Amino acid sequence: MTRISQVLVALIATLAIGACGSESSRPVATGKGSIRMINAIPTSPEIGFLIEERTLDGVAYKTNSSPRDWDDLEYTFNFEVSPPFDAERTRIASQFLDVTRDIEYTFLVRGSLDAATVDVWQIPERSFDGTETIFEMRIGHAADALGSVDVYLGPEGVDPVLGEQVATLAPGEISPPSDVEEDVYVLTITSAGNPADIVYQSVPTQIIASQSVIVTVFEGDANDTAPVTVRLFNQLGSSSRVTEARFPPTTRFVHATMDLGTSDIYDDTGLQNRIVADLAFGDVTGDIELAVGEVPITATAPGNVGAILLEDTLTTFAGSRLNYYFTVLSDEIVGTQVLVDRRSVETSARLTFFHSAINHEFVDLYVVDAGTTIDDAFPRQVALNYGAQTAPVALNAGSYDVYITTIAEKTILAGPVSLEVALGDVFEAVLLDRVDPSLAEFRFLPPP
Repeated sequence: MTRISQVLVALIATLAIGACGSESSRPVATGKGSIRMINAIPTSPEIGFLIEERTLDGVAYKTNSSPRDWDDLEYTFNFEVSPPFDAERTRIASQFLDVTRDIEYTFLVRGSLDAATVDVWQIPERSFDGTETIFEMRIGHAADALGSVDVYLGPEGVDPVLGEQVATLAPGEISPPSDVEEDVYVLTITSAGNPADIVYQSVPTQIIASQSVIVTVFEGDANDTAPVTVRLFNQLGSSSRVTEARFPPTTRFVHATMDLGTSDIYDDTGLQNRIVADLAFGDVTGDIELAVGEVPITATAPGNVGAILLEDTLTTFAGSRLNYYFTVLSDEIVGTQVLVDRRSVETSARLTFFHSAINHEFVDLYVVDAGTTIDDAFPRQVALNYGAQTAPVALNAGSYDVYITTIAEKTILAGPVSLEVALGDVFEAVLLDRVDPSLAEFRFLPPP
């Protein structure tokens, strides 16, 4: 064998040994762990949840991602937001984790977008066969503004007593797991060490057996009637709200049709409880507390319960807020209820409106920089139909003019309507008919 051949053989052998050594040094998975995330930043947009650079899910405030199983290896998990006016995603936090098999991991992202904190809650995975009479419970604290709290779980009518709490938690902490018999319970949260200072108290609630649940405490937002809310997440990622007992739902009434005269509004069948007096066309009430469930709504002529102008049933949901629009459908006066979204998101502003201008069945929406025309602009939304709430339009900070036009035309029905926008603003509006049927009025609703 020549010297060159000998050198080549030696080189090939060396590379082969190196390759074998590199392959054998790679970690080998022996099982899987479960991974999910909870978003606890009240003013955040949807937060992207990534394993390394691969997106797992997008997670809105007070929700969790779908649990995913991953090999028991080392990973860096990343958390990002996508500002609507920036092409680049912004990474707000990263968390290294050495995943262990058969462990359930929950990443809690809290604090602020500028200074996000990631807490990792973990517990051995647990299987249920459906015959159990207990559920596995942990209490998680995701409400930074509350500070430390005591959490009580007991039967209805039993006041919290210091020393009987099931957990005392600071923000970001979670209690150890405990097995609890399926039953109807009241969940009460107080400031730490002070059972008389109740910050949250649930309606009697039954938690179903044969599951592992995290009872998670959040700050309420503008969509909640209570300042503190509670969500329940189980090991499959299912979630439900645990309703606050002391704060009823609210409804805001908007008189949005010329076909209905000025009206009084009652929320009982006997017309004994007047909740609004003299509501005229274009008027808007504040948030009015109502009972949960099917609420009879009657509009009458002012001061005359014998002159009924509308009878309807409004369906309310515990802890939530509605707008109720008096409008017209098939030549009849009707009420249309809309679940509102008033939560402020710090990376943008939002604009929505309810289309109640029956003279213009379909319209387009333009939002342009203040002082400019729509001649060369594209509409922000098209073919918006009568009797419906529009999807939200995201806006950057600045000064704008709003126009409503005939569908697929530049024929202006309303506008320019000036709009000054700061990030985090939430604008609600209504489109109304005018006496001149060729025009419409775009009117912003005042703060409730």
